[in-house]
Amino acid sequence: MSVPAIDSDALARLIPSRVARGFAVAVVSGFFFTGLNASVKELAGELPPLLVSWGRWIAGLIVIAPIMLWRSGVRGLATRDLKLHSFRSLFHTSGYALWYEAVVWLPLATMAALGFTGPIFITLGAVLFLGERVQASRWTALAIGFAGMLVIVRPGFTPMNPGIWMMLFAIPLMAGSNLVAKAVSGRDAPALVVFWQTVLATLCFTPLGLWFWQAPNGHQLVLFAAAGVFGTLGYFLITWSYRLLDISALQPVSFIGIVWAALMDVAVWGKTSDLWTFVGAAIIVAATSYIAHREALAGGKKT
Repeated sequence: MSVPAIDSDALARLIPSRVARGFAVAVVSGFFFTGLNASVKELAGELPPLLVSWGRWIAGLIVIAPIMLWRSGVRGLATRDLKLHSFRSLFHTSGYALWYEAVVWLPLATMAALGFTGPIFITLGAVLFLGERVQASRWTALAIGFAGMLVIVRPGFTPMNPGIWMMLFAIPLMAGSNLVAKAVSGRDAPALVVFWQTVLATLCFTPLGLWFWQAPNGHQLVLFAAAGVFGTLGYFLITWSYRLLDISALQPVSFIGIVWAALMDVAVWGKTSDLWTFVGAAIIVAATSYIAHREALAGGKKT
């Protein structure tokens, strides 16, 4: 699938290269996703995780709906492919239902490390279903990044608690959601994609939220609001990056998430990652830097 030209986007003058722009937006999205994850982890320690998931999407809807209505009115909410948005919600809701359960069991850095298996599924899906052509340099970076993840997780040497199993089932589902997001991002603007994602996720999680209902206190409402803001910005930016670059090219950037997650673990919960986590992170960052450099060289001739 070809990526539509977006020569007039807000960063085009500041970062002329489409490739550099796509990588920059994806990296910043990781920062906001870490804020979302931290907010959700705090909430899930106090409230039922599936209630947290419902509240997070309600907060996101409160954030994005007024902005969309102010910018484009009711007519601007019309989508070109509601069926595709709905299809994505099947992957998204089931995958993140498992994710919200897993967050209670695992540190953010461990979840980020496990999430690094996602690019394998996404790259394969991008080749099989989106017709993307993956260069050898991307496969190399993915393999090196996956090796870095193994250094962090060290299977066989660390206990496999329920959260790890939940993440392993959640990752392919989230990869499917990202693949559909890539397809729909070529038809609707990023903000509209996030709007319909938020609406449908809110509807899908409503029965679960009502079933596990507990009234949140003031502190928890603040955390829900933070999750809504961080999540909306994160998904907007990552969807924007999908319009700029092939999804398989962007996946190595997600490895930088281990850096954000490790810093958040220390800042919020006072946990210090062990030496192997930093060794693995160094391998992952090296792989990400390599693929970004190669993609910038290849893309420089097209911009």
